[in-house]
Amino acid sequence: MLDPVSIIGIATTAFKGLKAAVEAGRELEDCMGQLSQWAGAIADLDKSDELIKKKKNSLFRSLLPANGKSIQAQAMEAFAAKRTAQKQREELRQLIQFTTGKHGWDEFIRMEAKIRKDRQEALYAEIERREKLKDLGLAALVSVFAIAVTAGIIALAVAIYGTQ
Repeated sequence: MLDPVSIIGIATTAFKGLKAAVEAGRELEDCMGQLSQWAGAIADLDKSDELIKKKKNSLFRSLLPANGKSIQAQAMEAFAAKRTAQKQREELRQLIQFTTGKHGWDEFIRMEAKIRKDRQEALYAEIERREKLKDLGLAALVSVFAIAVTAGIIALAVAIYGTQ
């Protein structure tokens, strides 16, 4: 699973680089590396929040804390990371609009949407597939265990009543 604390760390590093580049007068197009990294991390943060909500509703996952963290701890980390991301986005909006005008922010929004879409198609589809496989594997394991226990009880009953 995507860890909100790690993701916001990546986003913050990219944000600082992007902010320094824009303040130094570089064009937005020249900052595509940092912009892509920041937007990708923010997209990951949004997806992380979505996965936490899905896990909360999953029967098997809700019983087992991920990485030793409860759902509540994960939610608090996600909340704090989202607040940091909101502050970064607002500061970035102001900076971009100040240096390039409204059209610069609109261009940024278009680039961010494209990055989010690309990541959705590639990375997140794989993450969701793995999560489904984990759930299916756990369900199969529980089913096999239940069948084994039932078979053991039946065998025990036959052994007890068969000797009488």
